[in-house]
Amino acid sequence: MLHVTKTGTGNGTVTPSIGVLNFNGNMAMTQYPEGSQVILKGVPADGSGFIAWTGCDQAIGSQCTVNMTAEKVVAVEFSSDGKKPKKDFDGDGKSDIFWRNAKTGDVVVWLMNAAGISQGSYVVRGMPADWEVKAIGDFNGDGKSDVLWQNTNNGDVYIWLMDSAKINGGDYPVKGIPRDWEFRAAGDFDGDGKTDVLWQNANNGDVAVWFMDGARINRGDFVLKGLPADWMLKAVADLNNDGKDDMVWQGANGDVYVWLMDGVKITGGGYAAKGIPGNWQVKAAGDFDGDGKTDVLWQDTQSGDVAMWLMDGSTVLGGNYVVRGMPGNWQVLTTGDFNGDGKVDVLWQDTATGDIYVWLMDGIKIFGGGFATKALELDWWTK
Repeated sequence: MLHVTKTGTGNGTVTPSIGVLNFNGNMAMTQYPEGSQVILKGVPADGSGFIAWTGCDQAIGSQCTVNMTAEKVVAVEFSSDGKKPKKDFDGDGKSDIFWRNAKTGDVVVWLMNAAGISQGSYVVRGMPADWEVKAIGDFNGDGKSDVLWQNTNNGDVYIWLMDSAKINGGDYPVKGIPRDWEFRAAGDFDGDGKTDVLWQNANNGDVAVWFMDGARINRGDFVLKGLPADWMLKAVADLNNDGKDDMVWQGANGDVYVWLMDGVKITGGGYAAKGIPGNWQVKAAGDFDGDGKTDVLWQDTQSGDVAMWLMDGSTVLGGNYVVRGMPGNWQVLTTGDFNGDGKVDVLWQDTATGDIYVWLMDGIKIFGGGFATKALELDWWTK
């Protein structure tokens, strides 16, 4: 007999690989033949998030494997704090795409629905070339992504507070950032629902965070001083599902190290791997399997092979190839949850033709997708 219990403050469904589970409230039990293997998949409901399985013979992400050698009891936990997708300009639960034309300065937002463009609109035309987009994030916590710009001449930083493709407000958080302080990433490091900004001093290696409230810096502090120059930031995302973004660094020797963050405090972490060959490069980080923990997408620049690590904090739970031999003219542009299923997808561009294609992901599996558009002029680039 297999007993399955749903726990936590959220809700979701459990689907078995064989047989049927009929829940009475949050509990279900089903008779399976001795010696059979059952794989259970936990899928959070809208507004909920997957936390963890307990009692499994093997648990990888939201998947629980049970070997029926005896009566088994397993439990799945769902949280009521479903994570909002990144780069969602209209707050509909689906990631959108921000474009800027390198020649004209025009800025456009595509509102996405899976691999399709539901609407595309100009935000502004003719943005001066000395203003660079540094980050897309929800700086005021309203559920809609905003845009952080920096002027390459004077160091000024400006934030657009967005409502879909409309600039709803904005201001300078600061003016005249010294050139030795370089933007590294944006993420919610303190878990308050507002995106923060990570900077690093190129001269001395110091790493610091601005904690943001809209276009205002609420406070700022150092994370670490004197980080060696051979360590490069590769990704910022929530690796342990605590609601706070973490950092993935890689050394010149290929070693990959994770910082688990709580504000500016490094609460844990460790080596995820050592000595990764230089031809393997991090292309993206995101929750590809919907378990609430960010995974890492890699590509071999020599063979084109694409692979994924499924993560739990600094531990690589598993991984495999997504596809082999991806042609070199196809490049990852960005990632996001374009269909709103709680799993991050991948946006590619053919640099020969301009064609834009979306992979809709379920863990390491591409379960759907399509062309968002064809023959997009290569003057358009996205963040």
